[in-house]
Amino acid sequence: MSKSLVVCACMATSGLGYVWQKNAIYRLGDEIKKREAILSSAQKRNLMQAAQLAHLESPAELEATCRACNLSLVAPRESQVVRLYEPGPEWDVQMAAAPLATRTAGQQQVQLRLRNPQSRVLAQQGL
Repeated sequence: MSKSLVVCACMATSGLGYVWQKNAIYRLGDEIKKREAILSSAQKRNLMQAAQLAHLESPAELEATCRACNLSLVAPRESQVVRLYEPGPEWDVQMAAAPLATRTAGQQQVQLRLRNPQSRVLAQQGL
């Protein structure tokens, strides 16, 4: 009698565990679907906002906004623009190959700064 009671209790526990697991799987599936829907709507909203930003940043839109707000802003003339060119990796190789006697003090300081990885990142960022 006690043996059959133990077997019956084990079967009931197994059945309850099975039902609990199936219920947990169903709830997780619903949660995944909800989160995928949220992600999809966020991606669509992101695309729409990116398009809106691109439109607002366009030169024609900026000029129209300046005219509408009466800011009297104009684009700079070409003579007012200063272009800075950053040397590439070939410059590092050239600086490493040049003898120390031919380098100026400024070139030596720049080379020392570029050997430091943190300074290299700052130099690339223009800081």
